[in-house]
Amino acid sequence: MTDLPAEEFDFAQVLAFGVVMCKGMLDEAIDRSLSSPRDVRPKVRDCLRISAYELLFLHKPAHAVVDQGVELVRYVTPRATGLANAVLRRMAHDAREFPWGDGATDDAAWARSYGMPLWLAKRLEVQYGREQASAIMEADLRPAPRYLHDNPFDPDNPFACDLSAQRVASLVPLEGSILEIGAGRGTKTMLLESCAVESLGHTVPIHAIELHEYRTQLHRERMEQMGIEGVLSLTGDARKLDAIDGVLPHYDAVLLDAPCSGTGTMRRHPEIRWKLTPEDVDELAELQRTLLAEAARHVAAGGTLVYATCSILDEENQQVVDAFLATQPEGTWERGEGSFASIPTLEGPDGHFAAVFKRVV
Repeated sequence: MTDLPAEEFDFAQVLAFGVVMCKGMLDEAIDRSLSSPRDVRPKVRDCLRISAYELLFLHKPAHAVVDQGVELVRYVTPRATGLANAVLRRMAHDAREFPWGDGATDDAAWARSYGMPLWLAKRLEVQYGREQASAIMEADLRPAPRYLHDNPFDPDNPFACDLSAQRVASLVPLEGSILEIGAGRGTKTMLLESCAVESLGHTVPIHAIELHEYRTQLHRERMEQMGIEGVLSLTGDARKLDAIDGVLPHYDAVLLDAPCSGTGTMRRHPEIRWKLTPEDVDELAELQRTLLAEAARHVAAGGTLVYATCSILDEENQQVVDAFLATQPEGTWERGEGSFASIPTLEGPDGHFAAVFKRVV
């Protein structure tokens, strides 16, 4: 809870998201104005990051940013006030030339203008082309739209869920047994059961798996709070489904909501872009291939397998699907309807990927 007026709270949230989202680039801006960047204490650097974000991305008047930034540093570390004054004045002068290069010809300047790590900007450019990559990064600098879904379990309280995530859940057939791998807090479980109530008139049996017990407990508690029956929340490593007590040999539908980079949801999770590394993407893709192969073993003949991520990187999406199909006996699977890939857009939903397969034999 906060005593801040709504307008001030909203602005504080913009600052918090923006600073985390552009942290690496803001640090570059700060370090350009320092002779010994390592000597700046963390609390002082946090204050300077806020001022840098206001200067470079919110385009606030330089004199106001400098004055307020100095007072903020004075509040947290009084003895650093002089340093802050000097650094902020240099930053304000430097901000006139941001992104310190021609974004049309200078890749580093191009990535800076969107607060994006260079490697990730280049990865998007290779996959989508410069123009579309720029549009994606522009959308990721803006607040995410809020989408709601009807809640038959509590009609007066619809629940928030991105439109692309709702689309993923709609691909899972509701007749028969369902295995959900990577259930998280249960949003897609709620989507599935909500759709079941609306279309069938009742809930359906779902076995929902999470790796860690505390997450399973959160999932279980949410189902109980909503009064949703028929869901069994399980804990275990989905790379070895047979070792998880309660998992059946086969299901009519399996939804693998795979752990991923989250690059389709960076505007909702601002910490992603500066924490993620190329090595992380490689490791995640390997894990996804393993999970998909294991999930496929538990799909009954005639059943449906849905592979989904909230990534917009091909290494985690189509390449994983292609590798999976290459290892399966010919004639085992056919592509189902509804597969899609979305990217973040201004005023539009997040980036998600879903591939649908039907088990033939």
